[in-house]
Amino acid sequence: MTKNKFNDIAFNQDDSCFSVATDDGFKIFNTFPLQNKLIQQFDEYQDKSRGIGRTRMLNRSNYIALVGGGNDPRYPSNRLIIWDDLVGKESIKLNFMSSVKDVYLSRCFIVVKLESKVSLYSFGKSPIKLMDDIEIPIGSSIDYINNTGQHDSSSNSNGLLCFESNKYRGQIHVMNLNKINTTNGKQDHILPTMIIKAHKSEIQLIKLNRQGTMVATCSKKGTLIRIMNVQNGTLINEFRRGIENAEIYDMEFSPRGSKLAVISNKQTLHIFEIFNESKNNDADKNTSINKNVETENVYNKKLQNLNSLIPKRWGIQYLDSVWSMCSIHLKNPIYNSHNSNDTSISNGVNDRYDANFERDRCKIGWCQSTPIQGQDSDEIDSNEDSLVLVWKNSGIWEKYVILEKNIPVSATNKNNDVKYFSVGESLGQTPVSNKRIDIPKNKRRWEIVREAWRQL
Repeated sequence: MTKNKFNDIAFNQDDSCFSVATDDGFKIFNTFPLQNKLIQQFDEYQDKSRGIGRTRMLNRSNYIALVGGGNDPRYPSNRLIIWDDLVGKESIKLNFMSSVKDVYLSRCFIVVKLESKVSLYSFGKSPIKLMDDIEIPIGSSIDYINNTGQHDSSSNSNGLLCFESNKYRGQIHVMNLNKINTTNGKQDHILPTMIIKAHKSEIQLIKLNRQGTMVATCSKKGTLIRIMNVQNGTLINEFRRGIENAEIYDMEFSPRGSKLAVISNKQTLHIFEIFNESKNNDADKNTSINKNVETENVYNKKLQNLNSLIPKRWGIQYLDSVWSMCSIHLKNPIYNSHNSNDTSISNGVNDRYDANFERDRCKIGWCQSTPIQGQDSDEIDSNEDSLVLVWKNSGIWEKYVILEKNIPVSATNKNNDVKYFSVGESLGQTPVSNKRIDIPKNKRRWEIVREAWRQL
């Protein structure tokens, strides 16, 4: 079995950097352009233990959370270390009764996920436990976001903590941490918690956007992704990844929250469009939304008439589903390049099965577009068209870009009339030539393309 290149990968809070845990220490890279910023190898120390199993950065500061791991763990799995790279030593140590499964850092808090609990501490030289541990289902997902510095004045300065209910699986709690006094460790009053009925079955992943206004969830089935408003729990969007069950192992909001990137164990990357930022004027946005609603209503009626053409187990809900704006089935660039002259390749497609890559897992991070001269930062951010994947086993860094797909006018449609697509084409599947419906002229189509890759 191939040895993993990294024990863990984690992007920082704004995806500008990512850290990797190795069997002899940890490294920190700039996301884009890719650049190695820090290498910390513990083999330089006298003791033999040096393996790190998990890392978490605090923005771009000198503090990095570490948990032991790998073949020769430097620390026990139930100990959390906050490493101060400015002085090159451990600054904080916290011990727990069970293994540390994840950690989130902010200037206010240290949020520690254990096997069946969440612990909350103040961030400082002598951390204070701020409240009783929160019970969560064993192995369930949590997320914490600190939205300090966001433009929204109504934001909670200490952020939000989101976790699945221990009693009612499929429900999530969104906890406002703004009312905790980090000075004396006393809670001002009972924390307001929003309870959201996200799914009927157990939740696989929970992800908050950077602004702390939306939360995305998916269940163990991995067919639907739901996005809810954290203030009132209302459903904003429901997306369909596919009809077959899959394990969604990572998803990430774009910087402004206009898109959501999702990847499953089928090694397919999906990009879902939550809202369109192409227009800056609110009135224009409202007009565009109204027009889209009208065209979608006409489109949905035509889809309903096609209900008899699809298997009954899919139902009308399948036709009504909102699909990804673009997707791509990921392949190992090293494997493909090594086998470029292989006789098993026909018509440019490699028929051989890359079992190691199918077992590999990656983390998603969004990056900003390269600035053009005279372009302001807000305009750059709004593009939200580039993202980076970092693979754990193979140690590959990849950059992908979202491009608008050019659809050529067919020979029978030279007058730019309404183009026609089959049901299969509209749902991203095999075309059915004898069953056609019309798509609105303003229906834009996209594709995602790998722009660059490197082995770390």
